[in-house]
Amino acid sequence: MIDGLEYLTLNQLIKLSNMDEDGFEQFTMTREDIVNQMEPLQKLMNEEHKRRIGEILKHDPIILERMHSLKDEAGNWMERRESIRVQQNAYMHTHQLDSYFIDKRK
Repeated sequence: MIDGLEYLTLNQLIKLSNMDEDGFEQFTMTREDIVNQMEPLQKLMNEEHKRRIGEILKHDPIILERMHSLKDEAGNWMERRESIRVQQNAYMHTHQLDSYFIDKRK
């Protein structure tokens, strides 16, 4: 299982610059499954296993940095989209073209 976690993490690092949100979601789900499978075996792990897991975890900040940059990009896109929508609404006609105006004389 540690081999699988190591392979998954190193493979993620290779693809890091091209990964999208779906790729990261798949990565986190697969990683969570592996970690959940390893949890009952925690008492059986020796120092070599713990060292390897520690080496795998050293890559987390790099992966998290890329995930945060994607989140920021998505947030910026949403802000630009909202700004464009507000600007478009300012120029749209809000009155009905089929309406009538009746002026009564006194």
